Amino acid sequence: MKLNILFSLLALATASVTSSPVHKPSHNHQRAIVFSNPDAEPYKVSQTIPGVPFRLNTSYAGNVPIKQGDDSRQLYFWMFLAEVPTNRTVIWSNGGPGCSSLEGLLQENGPFNLPFNSTDVVKSKYSWSRLANVVWVEHPTSVGFTKGTGGLTSEKDVARDFVGFLDNFFAIFNELKGGELWLTGESYAGMYLFYIAAEIYSRPDAVNAAAGLNLQGVNANDPSITGDPFGEEIPSIPYAIAHQHDLKLSDAFIAKMIKKAKAHGVYDYVEQNLKYPPAGPLSIPAAAKQFENYSPWSDIFAEAYAATNGAFNVYDTRPKNSWYPLQDPLGFPPNEDTASANNFLNNVKGLKEAIHADPSITWKECTDRSPFKNGLDRSLPPDVTVMGSVIERSKRTVIQHGLQDFVLIANGTRLSIQNTTFNGLQGFQSAPSQRLIVDGKDEGVFHEERGLTYVEVDQSGHMIPQDQPAVAFKMLQYLLGDISLADLAR
Repeated sequence: MKLNILFSLLALATASVTSSPVHKPSHNHQRAIVFSNPDAEPYKVSQTIPGVPFRLNTSYAGNVPIKQGDDSRQLYFWMFLAEVPTNRTVIWSNGGPGCSSLEGLLQENGPFNLPFNSTDVVKSKYSWSRLANVVWVEHPTSVGFTKGTGGLTSEKDVARDFVGFLDNFFAIFNELKGGELWLTGESYAGMYLFYIAAEIYSRPDAVNAAAGLNLQGVNANDPSITGDPFGEEIPSIPYAIAHQHDLKLSDAFIAKMIKKAKAHGVYDYVEQNLKYPPAGPLSIPAAAKQFENYSPWSDIFAEAYAATNGAFNVYDTRPKNSWYPLQDPLGFPPNEDTASANNFLNNVKGLKEAIHADPSITWKECTDRSPFKNGLDRSLPPDVTVMGSVIERSKRTVIQHGLQDFVLIANGTRLSIQNTTFNGLQGFQSAPSQRLIVDGKDEGVFHEERGLTYVEVDQSGHMIPQDQPAVAFKMLQYLLGDISLADLAR
């Protein structure tokens, strides 16, 4: 994607904390998990770690080989056990490609939080570990505290490595084997998740049963699931018109943008093609196919960047987060090409040792180099490959999108869904219209058909668990089956 050239595609936004009550998990209580495999003990993390001014719940962290008996390539994880003991497990991945899932743990859905523009470390009311064992996994190799070089060529390589990690992970933490497994993540993890799920589903049932991989489904937030034309370029035009104030775009720029869009046959593409049910397979107008030569998204980005004196935050275009510079304790201001080494994980003495990370590694939120060979992921996007079959094989699939996200745009996700065939039909047959209610507040819209639930979240950018943690928490409850579809509307 073009964003790999402009900056690493990751998730950043402003942390928010609400006073809404936390919902209690409804699954059955079990005895606290004690891992019988002695190999698990070295991964155990002290409940008191440097840099965190309060005790944490039980967690495990460290590197696990991708291939048994080969230590040259390892993924790094940090797992917090569920507060209500259970053997169901949620995996979280951030995107990039090349960005660390510890960003998710430390700023989105983990038990503690590092807010922007602050040096505080605060407890999170909406930690996902209130509902399940959650494992934040850094991958592919070359990211964060992983071991080994990149050089991957496709999502098949990503999926192969990740499933190898899972096999070895569950062999160590074998009391979790066979429990429900859910794959979650955001941004470029939309590519990862559906290909990983497809890899797991493609294996014989007996192989997955022996490994303890009982995959139930996928939750993809603001995901890369389609190509640039749908995901960014075409929907950027109506987005810019609707968010002209947020992006500080002049009337003259809007008029010029509209003129160019009409010349390339895409000005009213979303209006004409985002239909319920879809009229048929969607195609890109011939005049607009070469977006290297005509990129409305890039034109809009450049104009907004200049208008905000470089503060423009493509991940969250709300003025409070996009008109003024943000300071990130993880070292990744939104518009830099590479992440800074001046960050929480490098600066707190003894922290790396406490979480069993290699202290010789300088951690960056995103790698300076892509994990893919020559910076190119050769895989086609999931909406034209594996997404439909994954939806069909899963108990539940959830796709969520923040409406203030400009790095990937909600109408692009809608277009990709409407161009995907699953369970016998193309796209949704009815438009999303149910209002999403969280703690008595209207927070967006949702819709479910044939195993796929789509959610749009108001007042959220690219990182829903960070911008709207109560919403993300409730959607995880729904994904896991703790609440029903009807509960989303009340």
